[in-house]
This record gives sequence, structure tokens and C-alpha cells, in this order.
Amino acid sequence: MRCEEKIEKLLTIIEKVANKEYEKDNWRGILDMVTELFEADGAAIGEVRGDYLYYTKVSSSVAEAGLFDPEEFKVPVWWSAFEEALGKGYIIVNDYQNYERSVDAWKRTGLRAKVVAILGDKDPFGSLSVGRLSPGKPFTEEDGKILRSLAFIFSFIVREEIEKRRLMEKAIKDHLTQLYNRFYLEETGSRELERSQRYGFPVSLILFDLDDFKRINDEFGHQAGDTVLIRFAQVLRSSVRGTDIPARYGGEEFVLLLPHTHKEEAITVAERVRQRFSKVRFRFGETPVQLTVSAGVSSCEGGRCTLEELIEQADKAMYEAKRKGKNRVEVFSYKEIN
Repeated sequence: MRCEEKIEKLLTIIEKVANKEYEKDNWRGILDMVTELFEADGAAIGEVRGDYLYYTKVSSSVAEAGLFDPEEFKVPVWWSAFEEALGKGYIIVNDYQNYERSVDAWKRTGLRAKVVAILGDKDPFGSLSVGRLSPGKPFTEEDGKILRSLAFIFSFIVREEIEKRRLMEKAIKDHLTQLYNRFYLEETGSRELERSQRYGFPVSLILFDLDDFKRINDEFGHQAGDTVLIRFAQVLRSSVRGTDIPARYGGEEFVLLLPHTHKEEAITVAERVRQRFSKVRFRFGETPVQLTVSAGVSSCEGGRCTLEELIEQADKAMYEAKRKGKNRVEVFSYKEIN
């Protein structure tokens, strides 16, 4: 690409960022242009979360290749090109297949050369990177400097997006367990049930209640109780699909909303959570503690149901589980005949 073309492409990218065109497709169109600017085969924006770098925004070529789930795929910050780029703001790797900090997922694509530039000057929080698959086509220092300049411009926008997302998460998530809160459950659950009615798919709901939880708070204190709540939330989160909605309903009660799920499938999920939690071992001081959970299942299959009705039915089933000895799953099936 000639110098004049590069400048024109660069100015177009900056103009599109200024016009917030990244909001249309999570940066994909802009990253496609970055790919073209560097005559690369793909581009990505990574975000640091804790000790890992997540590639949350990618060009079309990377997305369509289906290499990874952007919300799940992660690279250790301490073992990646990101850490080496911190020194001067970017790093060029022109022999990626033999690079000691290479990532297997990238190597499997046949990645040959890569440039990584840091987002955030004094407080690094992510990266902008481009890569080439073709051998014998190395990146230059000029490429590194141009990418670093783009990263500087992008960093203000990406940081603002991250802060907005964090504020949104605070509004819809329970601060202790990091599950969704009751507000989010009620808003999203009502929409899911409206969609269920419109398109005819089943929705199930499970209400979990930790058995004898008050005893933990009374005997070991509220910090121990918080530990139990957090651990159950981890068990619940690890037992469900990405489309399910796990929420802390209040106190020691948790709700799991399961779109596109029949009653029998919901029972299986409830049993899986119950069994996994029963295997968790706690120790408070010198005292080993084992806890259980009771669950009630309700289901809406083909009728008009509200979230309040499903919760009420699941609540009745859960109390039946308590009455029958706790640590069990009971079912209340809701079906309306038109």
C-alpha cells in the first residue's frame, strides 16, 4: 500500500472512531479497516481482566474463522507478547511460530507475524494487535509506531466502554456473589416469558434455598455465611449454560431461569447443582461443615405464564422439598390449556 493510501486509510479509521461507528458492530468494521491498513490477515482488541487478556473485539476474518469464544478465550498477561510490549508501547514478532511466548490457539492458525500495541499509556488495560499468516512478509518498525498511535487513540474510547460496562454490571449484579440481581431477573425474565409465548418454546425455573443457612450465620458469623453464598454461586454458575439466567433472589435464595428448557431437563439441572453443592466441604475455624440445598422446579410449556407465577410455583415445590427432609428437588408443573 502506497504512503498516500495509508494516510487516507488511517484518517478514515480515525473519522469512523470519532463518529462512534464502533457501536454498530462491536468494533468489527473498524478492525477490518485496521487489517487492511496493515495488509494483515486479522486484527483484535484485547482487554485485561485480572491476570488474563481477553480478545473481546475482533475483525471479521478472526470472528468468521471461529477460533475461540471471545468471552471465554484468555491469555495469561505474564506469558504473552502483551507483557513484552509494555516497555516501548508495542512489540513486533516476525517469527511467531518460534516465539517463546506464543499462544497455541494463534499458532494453530498459521500465524507468522504479529504486532501488539498497548492500550493505556500509564495504566495499561488492553492491547491492539494485527497478524499475518503469509511467510516472508515481516512487519516493520513503522508498522509498530503506526499501530501504537492508533492504540493511543482507541484507548480513550475502549476505556470508556469498559467503565460503562462495569457500571452496568454493578446495576444488574449482586455485589457479593456476582450473579444477576433480582432487578435483572425480573426485567429479563418477563421478556423471556413474552418471547416464550410468542414463539412457543418452553421456559423452566428453579428456586434454590440453602438448608439450615441461619445456623451458619448464628454459629460462625456472617463472614462464614458470605463464604457459603459465594461458593454456592460458583457451583450454580459452573452448572448452567450461557443462555441461562442465574440470580440471587434474596438472602440464601437463588433463582435459575432456563429458557428453551422442558421440565425434565430442568429437573436434571437442579439435581446436578444439588449434588455438586453437597460435595463441597467447608471449614470454619476447627469445625468441618457440610451443607445442602433444596430446590423447587416450575415449568411453562405452551401457555401464558408470568415470572411471578413461576416463582410462586417453584417456591411451593421448594417448601415441599424442605418438608420431606431437605436436600432434594421437588416439582410443580405449570401448564395452561387454551
